[in-house]
Formats: sequence, C-alpha cells, structure tokens
Amino acid sequence: MKRFFYTVLIILAWSRINAQDTGTVRFIHAGVIEYEQKEDLKNLMKGDGDFSEAYRKLLPEYKLSYYNLTFNGRKSLFAAGKDNPDNLKLPDFPGSTNTVYSDRSTNQHITQRVFWGSSILESDTIRTLHWRITGDVRTIAGFECHRATTVIMDSVFVVAFYCDEILPDGGPEGFGGLPGTILGLVIPKLHTSWYATKLIVKEPVDKDMLPPKKGQKMTTPELKALIQSKADEYGDFFLDMRMHLEY
Repeated sequence: MKRFFYTVLIILAWSRINAQDTGTVRFIHAGVIEYEQKEDLKNLMKGDGDFSEAYRKLLPEYKLSYYNLTFNGRKSLFAAGKDNPDNLKLPDFPGSTNTVYSDRSTNQHITQRVFWGSSILESDTIRTLHWRITGDVRTIAGFECHRATTVIMDSVFVVAFYCDEILPDGGPEGFGGLPGTILGLVIPKLHTSWYATKLIVKEPVDKDMLPPKKGQKMTTPELKALIQSKADEYGDFFLDMRMHLEY
C-alpha cells in the first residue's frame, strides 16, 4: 500500500504547476534540507535549589543547532550540519545530537545516540505514527506546508508541517509517514523545535547517505531496558532525561 501511495505521488508530480521557476511546480525527490533546532534551555534545565537556579540564569534563553537531512527517494540521513560557535559552552541534552538513517524501502532505521558518554546504534523498523492532518497552512523556507499532529510515548504531543511538493515522506529525527517531507517539527514537552531554513535540490551520492557505524549495537527493546536500569538507579533525576532518549 505504501509503495502504491508513493507511486501515485510521483505520477501527480507531472501534473502540477511551479510558481518559482517556469510556471510549473517542481516535485522534488532528492536534495539536502537544513534545519535549525531550537532548544529552550531555561525550561529544559530541571532541578530545584540555589545552584540550579543560579545555573539557569547563566544560560541564554535558546540553543540553536543545525542539522541536514540528505535524501534521495526512499533513503535519508539526518545528521549534524554546520557548527554554531555559540554552543561551545552549552550543555548537550540526551537525544539532542542524534544521527538517524532511514531506508523506507526496507522499513528500517538506525539511530546513533550518545548515552551516558557512549555511542549507541539503535536499529529497528520505522515506527508507524497516526497523524491527524488539519486545515492549517504556513510557509517554511519558501514552501507551503500543511499542519499535522500526533502523539508519541502515549502522551507526548507532536506538531509537524509537511510539504507535498517534496515527495519523500521523511523529516527530522526520523519522523515521517505524511504525504510529503516534514519541514517543521515541534515537541512542546521537550521544549524543542526543528524548522527548515533552506533546501538544496541535488542528487546525493551514496557516500552522503551512509548509515552511522560507530557505537554499541542495540535493538529498541534493549535500549529501553538500559534506560530503565538507569532510571531505577538514579530515580527522578533520570526520569526527566528519559523522554529525550526515547522519542
């Protein structure tokens, strides 16, 4: 069914009109999208007491990081992009520096995560998300995008804005499953958002989309068991970080 749906999108690509170039709509199947990841540091920093409060006062309100989604048809790689020198002295939260490789033709993904100072390679099937598409529209990086919402981890609300002119159904951090690429993603409970800043249309070569290889290999159930063991050991302090590792 997914293959049929994707085929229909490609067929429709020949029938639309493009306002940016020659009056015909370009349907894009390959390229590189840059995203700006914005983390609300003051809300992310948990903890009570004088020390925690003093540390929060030293932080800027937001941390801005940049990531690239390199994609070609059914394969994609979401990885760190250009450096932001303002981040050199700022903390990295669990899950905020992921590298995600997705192959939707095989329904597989590999996520490289930094956990407890070590790299972990989590491999699993691509998760199925139950999206609700709303009628809201906004422009992101010059593209008209449609709003959709879903819930992950039982109670974590997610908002996405996808563009149906960009055919692959992927997006930042491995999110996808919509009729177009996600150019905007917001997870309010994580105080974090990802918005596309630009798109470079090109055909990536295979070496630009290689899955990450460094790290201890784990399945998703094995990673969750490891996270649970740390939660049992460190209690409430670790529970706040757990959500960042599992989304």
